[in-house]
Amino acid sequence: MMNTKIKVNIIFKPGIPSARTKGGGDQTACKMLYEALKKRNDIEIYYNGLVKDGPYDILHFHSFGDVFFKYVKKENKSKIVFTAHVIADTMLGSALLAEKWKGLFSQYLLLFYNQADLVIAVSPLEVEKLKEMGVKTKIVFIPNGVDLSLFKKNENLRRKTREEFNIKDDDIVLLSVGHMIKRKGFDTFAKMAEKLPQYKFVWVGGIPFSFLSGGYSEIKKIIKNPPENLILPGPCPHDELNKFYSMADIFFFPSRQENFSIAVLEASAVGLPLLLRDLKEYKEPLSPNYIAGTEETFEENIKLLAENKNLREEYSKKALKIAEKYNIERVANETVKVYKEILNLS
Repeated sequence: MMNTKIKVNIIFKPGIPSARTKGGGDQTACKMLYEALKKRNDIEIYYNGLVKDGPYDILHFHSFGDVFFKYVKKENKSKIVFTAHVIADTMLGSALLAEKWKGLFSQYLLLFYNQADLVIAVSPLEVEKLKEMGVKTKIVFIPNGVDLSLFKKNENLRRKTREEFNIKDDDIVLLSVGHMIKRKGFDTFAKMAEKLPQYKFVWVGGIPFSFLSGGYSEIKKIIKNPPENLILPGPCPHDELNKFYSMADIFFFPSRQENFSIAVLEASAVGLPLLLRDLKEYKEPLSPNYIAGTEETFEENIKLLAENKNLREEYSKKALKIAEKYNIERVANETVKVYKEILNLS
């Protein structure tokens, strides 16, 4: 079955519409990995390759659903790798009444993760969470990555995007990117905008699951009557997001649960100081290169960053360290290592 190159089929078939482009952060991570693997001479790579184009040495899934069983039934000699972008906790605050069906959803995820030869966890904390869920398959930590050629500070984009949204050059702009749901902290972002009218707040994204989204009624109320300084451009194609990162001064991301946020990596690549909610999942992979805040301290944190240019510059440099550490090329290298291990090629 083995060729001189490892034949890999990366599979992502989203079952739910996204607030970003076609797919959320999980699909973005998947596509960036695919693009990085395309550049290598030791991998023959496919993205959602057809069953008839097989057999494949590796089936690398980034989403779950009936497509998994279609491939696995046919490609029964392929090694199966599953990147776990979703755990049961991911749905809390993302979808309506998730706390009621979290246990059932956990069992659903295990149908996929426990049939894999290897599960990739995208954060150190997620390794433990997957074990707690009941994943018996071997789990390794490989983070999401960021394409440093796509995301970098662009002064021309900064100027043009500020003009587009009538933002003055000397205005302080706080940015967030993601689904407008309770889990992502959209409500907190809007509350800070209301408390701090002297700054501009920009949230790029949309509501992913319509009325089934977590905190839907509260979020719709905010959208209907937002604070004057809260700008809501809506969803944005991934390849155009750099204009928003470039026009911002601070990345304020009050998400309540993350596995390994792509938006945080993208913001770090542009050198935006990171103000994140104080979550355990951030500590090991990102410390000490961001500011950790809470509902009680966000207002003070924002003022400190907004009014202290030296502090912003300090955390801009720290953010760039994060981006370099999680460069997609490094992530691709780690991924190929595990491909070779499960194929007994290392």
